[in-house]
Amino acid sequence: MTAERRILGFKPETLFQVFKYTIYTLIFINLIYFLHEEYVALAIRFPEGIGISHAFDAFSQSTDSFAWLVLLLIFELQTYVISDENLKGALKWGLNLLAGICYVLILQALMGYINHMEVMFGFIPHLTGTGCEAVGTVSSIAVDLYEFPDLTTENCNMLVPGATFFNEHLNAFTTAQLLPYLENLALTDVINAATWVLIVIVLWIDIFLQLRRELTEKLYKWNGVLKAVLYATLIACCSYWAWLGDFMGFWDAFLWIVAFFFIEMNLFKWHEAAPADADEEETQEA
Repeated sequence: MTAERRILGFKPETLFQVFKYTIYTLIFINLIYFLHEEYVALAIRFPEGIGISHAFDAFSQSTDSFAWLVLLLIFELQTYVISDENLKGALKWGLNLLAGICYVLILQALMGYINHMEVMFGFIPHLTGTGCEAVGTVSSIAVDLYEFPDLTTENCNMLVPGATFFNEHLNAFTTAQLLPYLENLALTDVINAATWVLIVIVLWIDIFLQLRRELTEKLYKWNGVLKAVLYATLIACCSYWAWLGDFMGFWDAFLWIVAFFFIEMNLFKWHEAAPADADEEETQEA
């Protein structure tokens, strides 16, 4: 009888599950970070305060992360934790309702990213006076999407005449060197968020058909090709954030890609264990 293989005294499957839920925990920590980051930026982005209409714009990152984290856990329950026999009735519809709320929040967050991008593309050349002359009138300098240090006599010299841009909505300056960085980050946020929406649509179709035993091998493969293209887009966004030196953008994107790799593995095992009825019929006919 062959002894069961262990690593550091633990079964490989146990270590795998520990690693998976560690990734989920790190994503939760990122959620707290984004919430704090957006809260700190509120005074600059919304100097007159925010109402319900601007709440999603103000907290687009943290809303997005929260909704995705809940949706990730729902996918984990559907594809790994809960058996097919138990995934029905009130439990099934309860999870679907919760997922529906998450989809609404995700779409709202996407609109928040789009609105934020429009704001970041609103910088215009500052042609009157120097940055130092604007101290006390202009509030800050935009150095990142959510970082707006106060404009002071100590840092105003970085604003070179002829290479300074002003954003009326933010009441903030930025430099000619920083402006492409800000615009590219904002655009990448939108591309990344929109790609994730497409991925979750395809994944939802996979789960829906798998529960009905209608996810045929052909359809599963075609969905896999589509998701491969979408995941490649996410990896490109992740790599771009790394190239720009935006560590948190890179780190968060990397964790999410790894997290959904686990969901894809769950779905693969689920599909292999319970093939579609159409596939079973074809096998019987052959």
